[in-house]
Amino acid sequence: MERNRYLRGLITALIFVGALYRYWPYDFPLGPCGIGYESLEIACSLARKASFSDPFAILPTGASAHLAPVFPWVVSLLIRWFGDGPAAMNAVQWMGTFVLALQLSLWPWASEQLGMGFLAGVIGAGAWLIAGFALLPMWEAVYVALPILILVMCMHRVLSEQVSNVFASLTGILWGFIFLFSPVPLLSYLALTLWIAFFKRIRRIQTLALIVIPFVVITPWMVRNYEVFHHLVPIRDNFGIELWSANNPCATFSFDKNRSTDCYNHPNESVSEAKIVRASGEYAYNQLKLRETLKWIGNNPGQFANLTRERFLAFWFYVPGVSYFSGQSVPVSILIIWLAAPLSIGGLWLLFKTDRNAAGLILVWLVLFPPAYYFLAFTTRYRYPILWASFMPAAFFLIRVTQGIWHALRNSDPVPLIADNPQES
Repeated sequence: MERNRYLRGLITALIFVGALYRYWPYDFPLGPCGIGYESLEIACSLARKASFSDPFAILPTGASAHLAPVFPWVVSLLIRWFGDGPAAMNAVQWMGTFVLALQLSLWPWASEQLGMGFLAGVIGAGAWLIAGFALLPMWEAVYVALPILILVMCMHRVLSEQVSNVFASLTGILWGFIFLFSPVPLLSYLALTLWIAFFKRIRRIQTLALIVIPFVVITPWMVRNYEVFHHLVPIRDNFGIELWSANNPCATFSFDKNRSTDCYNHPNESVSEAKIVRASGEYAYNQLKLRETLKWIGNNPGQFANLTRERFLAFWFYVPGVSYFSGQSVPVSILIIWLAAPLSIGGLWLLFKTDRNAAGLILVWLVLFPPAYYFLAFTTRYRYPILWASFMPAAFFLIRVTQGIWHALRNSDPVPLIADNPQES
């Protein structure tokens, strides 16, 4: 038992070190301010002016709720400590590498708690490292994946065993913290809360804690937004402009491709649009873009449906409209994604037989986390917070199938090459 524990600790350490090696940062020649990332621009405003404002590098546009507050605030601390030169940008990269390494080293333990075994998490983390997905440390996706994984482990305990009131309260605080990172998990939260409230017998005070505490955590930010914009802003107010950028006459499924089109008039790259934001205010601007987008969708339902289909395929398989069978080689990362998605279905089916709570929990995240991204231009980082939910069940399925084949081969009787002659008996 002691030896097994040391071995698991060693494997965890190797995953951590492997992730550090795989994503070792390079020296960035520029500072975080003025290079075009909204998250970093807000962080620079926080560090320089103590103001959550000016998310667009091209022009100051005033008070903002363009992003959720946690990640820009953390980056602003790095800027205060290291200045606004290359040292701060390198610190951001190191933070991203360290958080990713910590997340991947947690996969085996999370996989074991969720009933898939330690090895499934090891294989899943190894698949991530082999695929080598871009880190993108200037966005919150790689960071929010860590608290989401911890939250999943906590929610599995809440669903599967009696927990203390303190544990339930801390889980509620973690939900609120994640919302201040990104509001996208809200649908998963609602589904899991309803599951607990109507189908799980836990103490009423614990159910109340899971319902009330997350909203208590986000209330100060909601109050700030109401005082600034005089409207209710649920965490972020940028849905209008992002929806318009992804659904317009010349939009494609891809964020990168959209930037090269004539229709991409995002205020982060268009002076004229940034001036409109500054004149009308960020909230009014996003409401205007939302109305324009809904009108365009109503007039172009077929084009919108096709874009949504392509974005759905992009989210799960990364490559809509791209053929890797016409003389091109398929990248390893794409092969891993292609394999993980269907194999995870088999893994969830097997897991449902032994741990329905774990299977249901993973399924909730797989189904209810992505929908918002089916309507926005695809970029790879959107998938990062729930890659664990595909990779672990896929690895679990492979392990169980391999074990089944191995046991079948070991236990099968040898087949005689020549049939016995009944007359010799």
